[in-house]
Amino acid sequence: MFATVSVILPAAIIVGAGYYAGRKILDSAGVKALSELVFNLFLPCLLFRSMATSSFAGSDLTLLAAYFGASLVWFALVALYYGRRHNQSIDGAVVLGLGAVFSNTVQLGIPIQKLAFGEAGLKLQLSIIALHSLVLLTTATIWVEIARARANASATGSQRNAGLAKSLFHVVKASVIHPVILPIIIGLAWSFAGWPLPAWADQPLGFLASAAGPMMLVLMGAQLSNMKLSEHWRDAMTLALMKNLLHPLLIFAVTWSLGLSPLAIAVAVTCAALPMGANVFLFAQRYNANESLVTAATALSSLVALVSLTVALALVPRP
Repeated sequence: MFATVSVILPAAIIVGAGYYAGRKILDSAGVKALSELVFNLFLPCLLFRSMATSSFAGSDLTLLAAYFGASLVWFALVALYYGRRHNQSIDGAVVLGLGAVFSNTVQLGIPIQKLAFGEAGLKLQLSIIALHSLVLLTTATIWVEIARARANASATGSQRNAGLAKSLFHVVKASVIHPVILPIIIGLAWSFAGWPLPAWADQPLGFLASAAGPMMLVLMGAQLSNMKLSEHWRDAMTLALMKNLLHPLLIFAVTWSLGLSPLAIAVAVTCAALPMGANVFLFAQRYNANESLVTAATALSSLVALVSLTVALALVPRP
């Protein structure tokens, strides 16, 4: 329990600093400008560098298939639930679906997995990290862009075939030439080509990439400073429970039914029990959908994670 708190506490302090900045330094225009900076500079550097330096050697492909297969199913179910039962727009529903599966795999995941399961567990965690943004953010982005392209085609009254062709072109363009997807694709190509990153490029990329995580936490704090948590706490708690409790239970059921090793099950369940990642907030800001709810849910998810991680680490099979 103390180890979990000691890992989450630094992130909470940075969010607190962002809260102060939102109250005393940044106005709404400043928060928006900072969000654009992170989304278009720091985050692409982080994603490209992570993918370009990743290696899938020694990865458990069954673990990856189980983790992301189950996560995508849960993502779709949550998004459809919010869209049909709560009359959310497609943008809003996709954002909430993403929130139910997207974990803080780097800032919290790496130290917790290494502390709990050593180097072997960390290796499996890194293989999940390598695909995490690629699979989940790409799926969310394409889903939103397809919906927007269809809406635009309908609004302009295009003929069916012309509208479909225009929609497909728009989706491909918006999904590939995108500050999240493009650096992932380029980074993957770089990794598979086996090229090392030269020091003159790796060092500045590393500096910029290292700023992404803290800046996203600062942005969350700034967003919190301009909202009343009491207005969203019920919906935020529901989403946090979907992320921190139901998602790990689903991952456990799938990995256990497939007969994965105790270590693989433990790493997968612990990864799913992590709090919601800050990229969900940034995604919500990008598409102007459920920003306040996601901000509140991210904060509550970090609190719920104290319980979910403690329970996960206590109950998962020991390697």
